[in-house]
Amino acid sequence: MTSLNKITSFYNERFGAMKEYFTEEAPSPNLKLSVVIPSYEEQLDGILESLGQNKLPDSSEVEVILVLNHSETAEQSIRDFHAKQYTNYHNTSLSNGVRVLCIKAFDLPKKKAGVGLARKIGMDAALNRFSEVNHDGLIVCLDGDCEVSTEYLTMLLKCEKAKINGLSIAFRHDVNSLDSQRNKQIIEYEIFLRYYVHALRSAAYPHAFHTIGSSMASCASAYAKIGGMNTRKAGEDFYFLHKLIPQGKFYDLTSATVFPSARVSERVPFGTGRAMMEMNDGTKDFETLYNPKTFHDLGILFFDEADALFGLSQKDLPKSFVAFLNQTGLLKQFEDLKARSKDSAQFRKNFNHWMDGFKVLKYVHFCRDNFYPNLPLEQALEGLFGFKKQSRKGLLEELREMDEKSLFHIFRS
Repeated sequence: MTSLNKITSFYNERFGAMKEYFTEEAPSPNLKLSVVIPSYEEQLDGILESLGQNKLPDSSEVEVILVLNHSETAEQSIRDFHAKQYTNYHNTSLSNGVRVLCIKAFDLPKKKAGVGLARKIGMDAALNRFSEVNHDGLIVCLDGDCEVSTEYLTMLLKCEKAKINGLSIAFRHDVNSLDSQRNKQIIEYEIFLRYYVHALRSAAYPHAFHTIGSSMASCASAYAKIGGMNTRKAGEDFYFLHKLIPQGKFYDLTSATVFPSARVSERVPFGTGRAMMEMNDGTKDFETLYNPKTFHDLGILFFDEADALFGLSQKDLPKSFVAFLNQTGLLKQFEDLKARSKDSAQFRKNFNHWMDGFKVLKYVHFCRDNFYPNLPLEQALEGLFGFKKQSRKGLLEELREMDEKSLFHIFRS
């Protein structure tokens, strides 16, 4: 039994691969790239046409897995819609020859049905298909309401050959063909997403990457080793990637782009669709951003000058961080990290693992609510990055350029 076979077998036993939903069609012996698209009542012609426009030297290296999913309580119209899509798409080919397979993830348990479970079903299937051909290929996540750039598949194949663990793939919302209100909203929302990642990078946080479900990838073995995809109904991408990123060999791919939809949606409590809906109904706005002082305090914890953090007492730590540890009951854990670390190098490694993406986000929110209130968007961008006042579209373009110049890139465009 090969290494990937062993890893996959262990994963299937321990983490419960959803084998009952797997498709029976055998994978191509040349399979290198599996693109998984969960789909709940989505019109899929756009994304499939977009993928079909990618020219490939060997289309047998790529496959698309559509996970058509609905819960046991779904209306008949949704059931009929997915049944028709299965008939129309299953075991067909895109215009570039890439094979399309469909998974009937029908009648999922009501409590679990959602994007996390659908992604898990598709990614579990991809893992097992790679195991069948004994190749540690790349599992790529997309969504049905996206489109992709014409070099998307070729660049992902290039990354696959580089034997990386995972990717955050460049994304851009359309900010040119929307009505003025939606245009304003999506610009502000994308500024918020990019600001947060670059604010974390300004604080030297080592795991600062975009965590967007339609713009991520993982090699099969790394997917299995971290326990696969979770079944959260929302935020599944954030939690998955913050298990994957610390494994190393994780990069920004800036030479391929995903174009997510800017539509309004109430399907999940996070993400673009929900953000657009909440901006529409006035329950949320992105006119303000996290205060730069938060990231100054965070930077004290992650900048490595002689690794002073190991020797700092509570009185030397940022007051906001000590208050956070006390309020969340994490102070003892922090002190235990020090006690079991023989030197500063080991403490740094332990601390970086312990202070994961979820804790960092909780800390940022704690600072916002108790120490450093959000600032107007322009003021925060000027304070942290020195951006001069200009149109918000101009500010977004500057942030996009920062992403293009990422130090964490692989195969820069």
